[in-house]
Amino acid sequence: MGRRFPLSIIPVWAFLVFVIWYFALPLVWMVVTAFNPNAYSVAFEIPKHPSLANFLKLAKPVSGVVPYQWIVNSVIISLATAGLTTAVSLGAAFVLTRFSFRGQGAMLTAFVIFRLLPALLIALPLLILFRMWGLLDNYGALILALSALILPFTLMIAESYFRAIPITYEEAAMIDGCTKVGAFLRVTLPLAAPGLATIFLLAFVIAWSQFVLPLFLIRTPSLFPASVGIYFFYGQYGKVDYGKIAAFSLIYSIPVIVVYFVIQKYLRKGIAGLVAR
Repeated sequence: MGRRFPLSIIPVWAFLVFVIWYFALPLVWMVVTAFNPNAYSVAFEIPKHPSLANFLKLAKPVSGVVPYQWIVNSVIISLATAGLTTAVSLGAAFVLTRFSFRGQGAMLTAFVIFRLLPALLIALPLLILFRMWGLLDNYGALILALSALILPFTLMIAESYFRAIPITYEEAAMIDGCTKVGAFLRVTLPLAAPGLATIFLLAFVIAWSQFVLPLFLIRTPSLFPASVGIYFFYGQYGKVDYGKIAAFSLIYSIPVIVVYFVIQKYLRKGIAGLVAR
């Protein structure tokens, strides 16, 4: 006899189906609309003659800038921000987990408080300071600002991950002749690779989707990241070209997906390690 289907699981499945439908429907609309050459409204309409017309439109300048340039700008900004944030988190986690000093607990508490500050709260003061220092329209300044915004979050992850790795591994390497830093780099760092991959991806995604700081600190359209440049499509010639926006959004999502698949092997271990801790 087959097992009876428990009726109590029906509400759970119904809820899961609703959640999947709720999040999947906008994505399906974006993909379908991107290939619809006649998409001029938000209505869900399957195109009779799908084409790449909306993607070809992106090769035409908008406000003097080819939209694909905004994608390239976002890649540069996000990769640099993720790399810098990961490197600083690594060094700070090494100090916080392998040394003891006065005020260490207060420092970690301050990082938690800084993480709670919204980007909008610091955007205007940064705009005033960067204007005084002549740093507007400067990718280096923007990358530093984004890294400072993301760093409290990634540092807490790195500190938790490194603290869970036994220091006895490093002590054994030091007995064999390694220095403290050398033992950390040769023994602990490879073990922490999954955690670093997690930090890199999170920093990349946050920088990729950041809108407020680039809007305040970058004033030249040719230097805009995609998160800011996409707003040039709204109200163009008195109407909104939804097909063009959908095509741009589809391309905008590709780099994040690529980064995920490149580091997914380490990312799964990193997330599993954080949950286990």
